Amino acid sequence: MSHGRLVAEPCNIDEVLPMDGNRLMIRGWALPDNVSSDYQFGTRFTANGNPPLSVDYPIPRPDVQKVFWQRPNAEMCGFTVIVPCEYPNGMLEFRCADSQTTTLARGREFIFIPDPSLHEVLPDEDRRFRVIANRDPNGFLMSGATDALRIKAAYENAIGKGWSKVGAVLDWGCGCGRVARHLAPLLGNKFYGCDIDADNVHWCAANLPGEYKVSTLDSSLPYEDESFDIIYGISVFTHLRKKWEMIWLKELRRVLKPGGSILMTVHGQTAIDFAALEPILYKELTDRVDNEGLAFTSNNSQLDGFVDCPSEYVNVFHSQKHIQDVWGQFFVNIKQLPGYIFTHDLVIATKENVVQTAFNNVRQRVGTAVFLATSNFYRACKRVLRAILPRTK
Repeated sequence: MSHGRLVAEPCNIDEVLPMDGNRLMIRGWALPDNVSSDYQFGTRFTANGNPPLSVDYPIPRPDVQKVFWQRPNAEMCGFTVIVPCEYPNGMLEFRCADSQTTTLARGREFIFIPDPSLHEVLPDEDRRFRVIANRDPNGFLMSGATDALRIKAAYENAIGKGWSKVGAVLDWGCGCGRVARHLAPLLGNKFYGCDIDADNVHWCAANLPGEYKVSTLDSSLPYEDESFDIIYGISVFTHLRKKWEMIWLKELRRVLKPGGSILMTVHGQTAIDFAALEPILYKELTDRVDNEGLAFTSNNSQLDGFVDCPSEYVNVFHSQKHIQDVWGQFFVNIKQLPGYIFTHDLVIATKENVVQTAFNNVRQRVGTAVFLATSNFYRACKRVLRAILPRTK
């Protein structure tokens, strides 16, 4: 925490209620951006980039204060916002601004509410439960859209490349397409998904754009080396012990192209903050994660009956140091965004492009001027050779 704040303070929507054909009532909570009484709380909210029709904020929420006992003034966080019922491009963009959010983590301020009329075909509630431990269809849609577009924003902000310019993308642990249903249409035949839950994979293959395959915990992914430009995985490393973490970091590196990126979520400090632990248990878990790096906390029965090796599906927490030290053995340029995917931290990392790194090292050693002059001479020679040598068919 800093100045009484948590390391990340996500906004949460509890419910979206149609009022009539033209308006929606959005209820939720957002921890106060500033604990002083003169802050203009209501200006934090926008819908599709515009001020809401009305804002009631802050509303006392003692239930939230009970969870975040360590956060001063957490009780004054409830909101009720009235907005036009409008879904540009199929999505209502709800924003709760936070003055301390960095540019890289800006996507954390946005929650996306899909137009329900565009998503009439959904996986059944049991399939949804295996993915998010919740059977609510509205939560399935909203959380999926929000995670999808936050992943997209994080990649674009961190790498500096537009989503439309990327090549093949893999959803590692796609489940029943909670996130894929919002990203696959943007990529068409460049989108792939895999999961150890064969039943959910078959549902995706029958109902969503993209190509989906069944994978297993203890074998290689069904893809060739260097197949993907981006691999993202939401709530996968949160359930793998250290042994499997090392195996899968190596495997993801194998199927990722040089210069490609992974975007993976882990349980970090934000997940501990959200755990509603009593002070003694809170400190014990925080200390364990700091000391162990990767701390096993409990078994998880969510996938029992649908996967091989269900006993290996557990709950774990990661420290930031562990991510840098261990994941740094496989990837470079590691960035960590606390609480970016609600209670999960997002890890962004890159597979080193050896050729580009070699060029950069040469450039650094000989100096930019010499490097550019040499490069220009090399390119000029290539042009001459192409002009004088006979072309082959």
